[in-house]
Amino acid sequence: MRLLPRRVRAAWLALVACAGLIACGAAPDPQLEVTGPTMGTYYAVKVARPPAGLTADTLRAGVERLLSGVIATLSTYDPASELSRLNRNPSTDWVPVSAALYPVLAQGQRLSAVSEGAFDITVGPLVNLWGFGPGAHSDAVPAPELIQAARERVGYGKLELRTEPAAIRRQRGDLYIDLSAMGEGEGADQMAAWLESIGATDYMAAVAGTLRVRGKNALGRPWGIAIEVPDPEQRSVQRILPVTDRAVSTSGDYRNFFKAGGKRYSHHIDPHTGTPVEQSLASVTVVLPAGTDSARRADGLATTLMVMGEARGLALAEAQGLGAYFILREEGGFRELTTTAFKRIAVE
Repeated sequence: MRLLPRRVRAAWLALVACAGLIACGAAPDPQLEVTGPTMGTYYAVKVARPPAGLTADTLRAGVERLLSGVIATLSTYDPASELSRLNRNPSTDWVPVSAALYPVLAQGQRLSAVSEGAFDITVGPLVNLWGFGPGAHSDAVPAPELIQAARERVGYGKLELRTEPAAIRRQRGDLYIDLSAMGEGEGADQMAAWLESIGATDYMAAVAGTLRVRGKNALGRPWGIAIEVPDPEQRSVQRILPVTDRAVSTSGDYRNFFKAGGKRYSHHIDPHTGTPVEQSLASVTVVLPAGTDSARRADGLATTLMVMGEARGLALAEAQGLGAYFILREEGGFRELTTTAFKRIAVE
């Protein structure tokens, strides 16, 4: 079952063998690797120096069990998921939510507030209208009246959360929640927590463009993360980032878009206008210290900064002390912008 938009082709933050990160002549330590489909994209896990008793089969089984649970909670593509059932519920009273769903909703609301609505977990009606969600899509620009009607159903202020007992209340019964912008991160965080619970100290756990890393790779070096050139016509490396004990997430407009009338429309929807953002910003990578929900937060922040654009996004990232790396599309090539925190990370 899917969690992410159907037209997303896996935009990997690839693990690479980089000469600058590998000791010449070094023999690699034991490493387990598993990959597979999930959420309409792929997952990848590497465990260097695996704990005793961990095999590729048990690693795969544990990872896929966790990811199935994420889908069963957050997916808008699975009609049986908790979120899908919640979206079908027309009640405007308090509706209980699970301990798995509540923290994702809460983090989405925090991102919405700090970004003044650039990130909005109620943007689902607009995402679906533009053909980037579940259901039929036609690669056509919606009529203005349909955009306006969908905008009336959007607004994080129309959603209230209660901690004890965990519940939500919507001002409109047709409010529709979409948590896809944090789904990859939730998967990466859950895989990381499970790996640590079974004794893994050196690993990389990724769902598409979001990952968690801890410790060192099989050669005893930081994990080398390749950030893609944001070009849909090629798969090449813009920059290699050596990291350990970090969460990393990249969001870009170069894999999930359509063209109509000679114009390009990306899946990043501005909740304030109801339309895809128009800007030169092609991708954003966010790097955070590893923590319980750090991949989920990095995932949401990368989307937030993409929607805000290079000027407002860079200002927010600096104000929040975020490690953020922006790639801008310009005539004849690409230009990079980095935050102060990212500069420090890149030379560690």
